[in-house]
Amino acid sequence: MSGLKEKVWRKLPLIIILTVVILGVVLAVFSQRQTFTSLQPYVAQITITGTIDYSSSSILGTTTGVEEYIRLIKQAEEDPLAKAVILVFDSPGGTVTASDDLYQAVKRLASKKLVVAYAKGLMASGAYMAALPAKVILASPTSEVGSVGVIMTVLNVENLLGKLGITVYTFKSGTLKDIGSPYRNMTEQEIKIMNDFVNYYFEIFKERVIMNRGKVSDEVFTGQPFTPVKAKEAGLID
Repeated sequence: MSGLKEKVWRKLPLIIILTVVILGVVLAVFSQRQTFTSLQPYVAQITITGTIDYSSSSILGTTTGVEEYIRLIKQAEEDPLAKAVILVFDSPGGTVTASDDLYQAVKRLASKKLVVAYAKGLMASGAYMAALPAKVILASPTSEVGSVGVIMTVLNVENLLGKLGITVYTFKSGTLKDIGSPYRNMTEQEIKIMNDFVNYYFEIFKERVIMNRGKVSDEVFTGQPFTPVKAKEAGLID
């Protein structure tokens, strides 16, 4: 019996090593990026969640960047066996450029294949814009759709810094180089410039809504979100 125990103890390190290796392989397989592999025609599904932006890391971890969604869309676009694509959204929108890049990717995909967009939770702002090229836009009964518009926020801490006795010196090459600085009040000229930016991007968004959805309610362009029932009445979904 003692001999058997000795053999078991001798093999124990090997067993532990093999277990670790197997677990490593399994984790590696399941952590791979989503891919589409099929030998028969199929409908691809791509889920878009969270803020639409480029890859970034924080104390909360790495978020899925828009580059990954575009990669998956392109993969489905180029796969002859992917006959249709369902885009599942649960996103509040994102940055102007990232949302536009996603919109362009979906637009290219929709020019070649049937695309259906589905609001699982949130399909708001830039997420809704990205869904616009889809042939059909649907929503779950508890989802939130819309929030068509552009927002830009500038924080002003000048008074707070003054109360704390903190003075900020800014050295700049031009009067508008630090436009949007949180350390001072904005001038009327700067406020107009920032509003012009917002209105410019909003007009692009508005044109895309009209181009893809046709006639919609004027309420759509107030920036408000809609319940699925109201969104359908407003012309945002099918």
